[in-house]
Amino acid sequence: MKTSVLAATGLVALIAGGLNANPGVTYTDSATDIGNVADAGGTANLLSVEVSHTATDVQFTLNLAGSVSSTDWAKFMIGISSPGSGVKTSSGNAWGRPINMSSGGGMNYWVGSWVDWGGGAQLWDNGGSGWNGPGSGASIALNGNSVTLTVSRGGIGMSGDGTFLFDVYTSGGGGNDGAIDALSTDAVSMANWGDSFTTTNALSYTIPAPGAVALVALAGMVARRRKA
Repeated sequence: MKTSVLAATGLVALIAGGLNANPGVTYTDSATDIGNVADAGGTANLLSVEVSHTATDVQFTLNLAGSVSSTDWAKFMIGISSPGSGVKTSSGNAWGRPINMSSGGGMNYWVGSWVDWGGGAQLWDNGGSGWNGPGSGASIALNGNSVTLTVSRGGIGMSGDGTFLFDVYTSGGGGNDGAIDALSTDAVSMANWGDSFTTTNALSYTIPAPGAVALVALAGMVARRRKA
């Protein structure tokens, strides 16, 4: 009887832990895919991006080859294709840069950020006749060689469970600058500042249904209990 009580207590704890467990997923990028464009200190060179989520937000932590404090002209952007209400477009983005996405029918949300002037981030959604924003659903945190962008789940149409597609880009300070680096490819994304880049193989991130992780853990624990 004592063993059964302990097992039940363990199951409850496991379920509670599973409901709150949102481990990050790390997406790596080549360190040698920067073309013949200025990239002082490697700040615009993506090495990896970790994506994780909470009940209210999605976080993208960009790990870079150089410090954001040494190259403050670098811009960091995310194109998102989600099940949200934003209208998807395969041509252009909210900042009007030569960056496109064909995956998933195109992007319907855009996050643009900068590290100069103390840093800042903007969230935009595509209304069909143009981009709406900037909204208040994005923030930025700087830490040495990393930039963390936090985006409201509701702001990108991911209040519930499901999967969204995305790509992360780095760029320069000019309004017509393209993607110096793109997470979705290990090839050089552009040779000249004004070159266009299109994401054709976007990455994906899944937010599971509440309790899904716990149910998997519960099934495993029950199986072990039966075996014993």
